[in-house]
Amino acid sequence: MRSLRRHATTLILVALAAATAVVLLVLDRGAVSTDEAGRRRKHLLEAWRPDEITELTVTMAFPAGPETARLTRGEVNDAGQRPWLVEIGGQRYPADEPTVDKLLGTLEFATAERPVSAGAIDAAALGLASPRLTIALAMGPRRERLLLGGDAPTPPGAVYAEVAGRGVFVITKQLAAALDIPPDRFRSRSFVPYLPSELSGLTLEGDGGPRRFSRAPWGGGRGAGFRFAEGSPEGSGVRVSAPAMEGVLSALGRLQVEAFLSEEEAQEAAAAGGPRVTLTLLPSDPSAKPGVIELGGACPDRPDHVVAVRREPTRAAACVPASALDPLTEQASRFVDLALVGAPLDEVAEVKLSVGERGEGGARSLELARAGSEWHLRAPEDRPVPTETGRALVQAILDVRATRLLPAASDPRALGLDPPRATLRVLSTPPESAGEGEPIERIETLEIGAEHAGVVHVRRLEDGAIAEIPAAAAGALLPSAISLRSMAVFDFAPDQVGALRVERPGLVQRLRRTGDGAWQLVEPTGDGLAADGALADELAEQLGGLKAERWVAPDAGQGYGLAAPRLVVEAELTSAPGPGGAGDAATRSARVELGARAGAGSFARAGEGAPVFVAPPALEAAAGRLLLRRDVFAVAPEDIARVTLTPAGGKPVVAEASPGGFTLAGAADQATATATAAAVRDALADLRAEGAVALGKPAPHHGLSPPRLRITVDLARPQPAPAAGGGAGAPRSPGGSFTVAIGAGDAFRGTNVVYARRDGVDAVYAIAQSRVRPLLEAAGVR
Repeated sequence: MRSLRRHATTLILVALAAATAVVLLVLDRGAVSTDEAGRRRKHLLEAWRPDEITELTVTMAFPAGPETARLTRGEVNDAGQRPWLVEIGGQRYPADEPTVDKLLGTLEFATAERPVSAGAIDAAALGLASPRLTIALAMGPRRERLLLGGDAPTPPGAVYAEVAGRGVFVITKQLAAALDIPPDRFRSRSFVPYLPSELSGLTLEGDGGPRRFSRAPWGGGRGAGFRFAEGSPEGSGVRVSAPAMEGVLSALGRLQVEAFLSEEEAQEAAAAGGPRVTLTLLPSDPSAKPGVIELGGACPDRPDHVVAVRREPTRAAACVPASALDPLTEQASRFVDLALVGAPLDEVAEVKLSVGERGEGGARSLELARAGSEWHLRAPEDRPVPTETGRALVQAILDVRATRLLPAASDPRALGLDPPRATLRVLSTPPESAGEGEPIERIETLEIGAEHAGVVHVRRLEDGAIAEIPAAAAGALLPSAISLRSMAVFDFAPDQVGALRVERPGLVQRLRRTGDGAWQLVEPTGDGLAADGALADELAEQLGGLKAERWVAPDAGQGYGLAAPRLVVEAELTSAPGPGGAGDAATRSARVELGARAGAGSFARAGEGAPVFVAPPALEAAAGRLLLRRDVFAVAPEDIARVTLTPAGGKPVVAEASPGGFTLAGAADQATATATAAAVRDALADLRAEGAVALGKPAPHHGLSPPRLRITVDLARPQPAPAAGGGAGAPRSPGGSFTVAIGAGDAFRGTNVVYARRDGVDAVYAIAQSRVRPLLEAAGVR
């Protein structure tokens, strides 16, 4: 018994010691250690333990009364994080994490300019009796409280701040502004209740008509995994265009709140304009409510925003960017996917073509697979394929677009699809499949029908849609051995070209290099015509490095528009083209014929009987223009004695050179006159044409008979005429003057231009309107 009493006493003492330790530990958690105090001696808050922060309260004074945001940590989510929640006016919302993080970062590193001595503290006088901002922080057992009061005398913009238990300090204008966050800003700016990855479908109603989309089994990145929902006029299950749907999903991401609206404000805006679009978001979680958002109506005092009203799953109203409306009001037809293959190039892993009994002129099987960034041919033979060639073959398949989709009830036999002429299988790996285990593969199979009346029908087995495509485009879906040859058509240096010949219906251009390497115009001939060396060099460069966008067929036959080419380009070489070119060492020339259009490019061949390829649009852009020099209008300022601008039906305006510079003759306001004359002088020096557009006399549509503006330039000294055939330098004016006529406006190669003609030059040119505008304005021509 005595022993038991002795042990009981020991147990009681141990228990008391443990309890004391627990109490001391709890009390010590709230204390600031010497090390911590030393590290933070210059900071407003003497302790900072971010992992222990569980609550943050911000109260701001307003004329109508104080407003408070109470922020608390939420439960751990699927990502292992504890998001912040904010309570405002008795309602709880997701918090705006960046705003919370910004405030916490400011509090952590907040420092004072100087302390205020205890004897000088008058809470009312310092604005701390009724603080404009109060921030309370729960950090484990510690409670921190910061008050912002009135303005301090120095430094400029400084503010008094009180830290509970530590005293009053002066803080800078910058720190006060960083802490001065209205409670409403802690509410999450994201208005859409679900992420795109959380949706099983969505619908749009209003402007653009009803559009219903659902998730598709083939998956794909963001916009790639959707189809039209059951009952859609476009066809149940028909694949939705990935770029169009990406626009919708991006618009949802842009629905960020600029300002929240009260229920009354939202109703007033709706009454004034009404919603333009109603968006319904269908979550994948069956227990979650659909999200319903109405968009439209002018936002008060924000012209670039519209009103958004969220009806479900929680009610809210806000101003959001008006730009988000555009993708949400697209017509349903814009969402129909006319691409034959939906996967992008970088996701394609394998292409396999099988030609049926009706296959013509190609291998019965072709199989191409990606190995990293390289490509490998598996059938009809086993060999590596140059990366450029493999990418070009696959890209050509991906570029094929239908002109339309046929109704689902169409007769496959009548369309040449029963049985199909060939089957094309494209295997790809969508990005979201990357992760643990085997990647998820997407398999797209196309059944290709026989050609009939210039069209080919193709059935996409992925969604059952039947596409109609031009027969010429269908060739990309039937690659053969020719498709895998090197993409290089020619390979020679531009300076090997000694002569160029460009022929198109009604016009032949011939240029030849002179001994000093300059270009001389041989044909056509005419007054003042000369070769443009830069344009000729550009064409020589295009030819020397010409690469096929894709190879089409071993021979053109009578097809592809090559029986009567639209454009023929020939280069005479001073030495043989390098290896890989279609023009070999024996020919000492390179010839390209351009036939029918093939998308942005053209069907082409490097001489009669050569394989057909698709030439890039840059070749025709370089060869399809008049290779005439473009500086025939420009004149150096020092060569100008007088410029007379004569508008149609108006009075001439004369600018003259003088020792003090150019000025307008007879002008009352000399300052304005000098500036205008200088603009005229500079415009003439910069009057370079975009290019020649016609030879000989102008046509009626050029607007040069009579012109809008006639510009007569009197030169300071006479200039000799050019040598026959077009020598170096701009056309000279032996009479000491020349005239430029400015005509109608138009567009030329994507640039807004005016037509122009110079006397002594037998051609009509296009000059950018921006270059001519100072001359028109000086003459008062609108």
